[in-house]
Amino acid sequence: MLAQNRLSHALIGSWELGDERVGNVTWRWFTDPDSRALNVSEEHEAIGRGYAADLRAAAARRGGDAAADRLITDLLRTSEEFSRYWGDMAVEPLRSTRKQLIHPRAGPLDVQCDFVLSATTGHRLVIFRPQPGSTAAANFEFLDVLGGQTFDA
Repeated sequence: MLAQNRLSHALIGSWELGDERVGNVTWRWFTDPDSRALNVSEEHEAIGRGYAADLRAAAARRGGDAAADRLITDLLRTSEEFSRYWGDMAVEPLRSTRKQLIHPRAGPLDVQCDFVLSATTGHRLVIFRPQPGSTAAANFEFLDVLGGQTFDA
C-alpha cells in the first residue's frame, strides 16, 4: 500500500504505514484474520482464491522477482489456506468484482471493487464504487464524516 485517501482510512484503517508486509493485501488476507472483517464470510473463499491467482499472475509478470518469491515462500509456510489455493495453479489478475462489505460503523456497503494496474510500475489502484440503487453512497458519505473524527474507547 503506497497511499490511501481519507475515505480509505475510514473504511479499512491505515495500511500504508509499516513494513512491506503490513501494506500487502494478499499477505494480510492470509495471515491476519482482522483483514477479513469487512468482507462477508460467504465471499472469503472466492477472495482468497482470487488473491492467490493474482499473486501467481504478478509473479509471472515480474519474472523471478526476489520480493515476490519471498512473499510466496512465506505464504506457503504460514498459511494452509494459501497453500491449497496456490496448488490450484490458477493464474488470473484481479478483476472488477461486486463485493458485499459490512463496516462496523457505516453498516452494509454494496460496492463494485475495481482494480487498475499500471503496466509500467506494477502498482494497482483499488477503487470501491457504490452499487447503483444501494445505500452504499450514503453510507460512504457517513463514513467519510466519521473518518475525520476521533473516538475515545
